[in-house]
Amino acid sequence: MKKLSYAGHKFLEGDRMLKLDKVSENLWSFLESNKKKIRHIVGTDIIIDRLAMITDIYMPAMVQHQKVFPKYKGINKGKTVVVTGTGPTFDYYNPISNVVHMGLNDAIFREDIRYDYFFVCDYVNQVKLFEKILNYGDDLVKFMGINYRGKNCLIPEYLRDRPDVEMFYVDSYDYGLYGRRFENTRKFVFPLDISVSPFKSYATSLYIVFQFALWTHPDKIYLVGADCYGTGYASKIRTDAKDEFDARWYIRPWRKLAEFAKANYPDIEIISINPVGLKGVFKDEYTQGHMG
Repeated sequence: MKKLSYAGHKFLEGDRMLKLDKVSENLWSFLESNKKKIRHIVGTDIIIDRLAMITDIYMPAMVQHQKVFPKYKGINKGKTVVVTGTGPTFDYYNPISNVVHMGLNDAIFREDIRYDYFFVCDYVNQVKLFEKILNYGDDLVKFMGINYRGKNCLIPEYLRDRPDVEMFYVDSYDYGLYGRRFENTRKFVFPLDISVSPFKSYATSLYIVFQFALWTHPDKIYLVGADCYGTGYASKIRTDAKDEFDARWYIRPWRKLAEFAKANYPDIEIISINPVGLKGVFKDEYTQGHMG
């Protein structure tokens, strides 16, 4: 009886082990087929993303930005700065004289504006754009950002490492992780000190230009061509392509940036020229020929 009992015990133990193995196999199969959802639920992707940002963006920015931005802090006190985007209402901007102009990307093709500072963060093989920027003249301060999170965005080293280029780092917002829902706007934050922190970008580099304008601390900032409505570009600078991204999403980061500016730079007057989707975020002004 004892031997039979012992043999029966072994049989049951073996049967139980087979069942456990089957459960384990099914569990691993389930986990493997749902690993993306599981990583999202437990926050693993976000943790990995932030760790990568620390090592690849934030730590290098602490070193590089100390070489670049301290000399520009407060450099425009007593002056007026015009920050130009590339939205359709940029066509209605008549250049103001005796101001500091800051722009980005295709805005440089406006031949009636002489820029003082210019930013570009994405490459996308825009050869003509980079030729225009680099051949603009020594009086233009040229900023090029390291942004390698978007497809084809990384500016080649031979362009950004030139002695006449100021290089900086960009922490781009990852829509795949954080989405575009309204409740996620609490994640929109901007650096107090760009001499030790990377710039924050949420689908447009215009936020970066505006952050830099605040850093130079002028008395007044005019914001031009930040339509935040529909799609497309100003016809005076670009007629060969259409922006398929619905620019109305840009409004949410702008609201956060307006809150940041009001808290940290309350003495700077900020005026939005011909705003469309951006109405009510800053002080609004409309020019002749454009209906508000």
